[in-house]
Amino acid sequence: MTAPARIALASLPTPLAFAPRLSEELGLMIWLKRDDLTGVGLGGNKARAVEFHMGACGEAGADVFVTGGGPRSNWVLAAAAATAARGIDCELVLFGDRPPAGTSGVDLLDRLDNLRVRFTGSPVRASVDPLLDRVEACLREEGRRPYMVGRGGAGPVGALGYVAAVDEIDHQAQGAGVRFEAMWLAAGSCGTMAGLVAGYRRRTGGPRVVGAAVHRPVEECQRRIEDISEASLDILEVAHRYPVRWQVTDHLDPDPLEVDAAARLMASTEGVFLDPEYGSCALADLIRQAGEVRGPVLFLVTGGTLNLFHGSSAA
Repeated sequence: MTAPARIALASLPTPLAFAPRLSEELGLMIWLKRDDLTGVGLGGNKARAVEFHMGACGEAGADVFVTGGGPRSNWVLAAAAATAARGIDCELVLFGDRPPAGTSGVDLLDRLDNLRVRFTGSPVRASVDPLLDRVEACLREEGRRPYMVGRGGAGPVGALGYVAAVDEIDHQAQGAGVRFEAMWLAAGSCGTMAGLVAGYRRRTGGPRVVGAAVHRPVEECQRRIEDISEASLDILEVAHRYPVRWQVTDHLDPDPLEVDAAARLMASTEGVFLDPEYGSCALADLIRQAGEVRGPVLFLVTGGTLNLFHGSSAA
């Protein structure tokens, strides 16, 4: 497989901003990478992945984009908005039942004429996967040409978005005169972190990448990140791969008081709102480990806008 063309949809580069008051509170130099501001359907970080999936979809000659997740998923919103912008039909599979009006991103999806939404009837995230397979098979039987992407857009193609983001971050950091010792983010479907790890494997001297696992056990995240990052580098035909310092921390059952305190700290010091499922957990993890960190830290703000208003139900 060769690397697909990247279809420019996101507003890039996103800002890299020093967080002075948060830094003072934690005794660290903290910079924020504002990937909540990518500008594609409230999809936050997933806009980077969807650009490469749109390219692969076009190159495959597909006429319908098939994917799934949760009713407040960054990925679902990014995919729906991107397909609408490109004039491509979209089939979405969401776990659970159709939520009441005004409680999820489904209200936004209903405004798009290019897509059809199905629900699994089960609250289990993994219930999306078999229904995706059935939808794809039915579309092929109808003579359609589906391009299917798993939950979260996480895979070697989607991860290319954050391989490219590493170059963007390096350029911005050089301009700001800063060299990051560590990078913190939330790890859900693990595609974002896998892309970052792959990006830094192309050279020496990258930061330590720390992901707070919010949906999957640590061991599963580690396997996914390793497999996806290696497959992404295979696509790019990167021969020499340097070691990268990375780790996954356990946030499957976070302390709600710590998570809330982290969200309040970011809002009160920097005016940035973090969702309770991803961003706040990642910041809580950074706060917990702050005493062990030396040097500047990059905190990746991934978005999760809908979760600010309706709680947690992403994919």
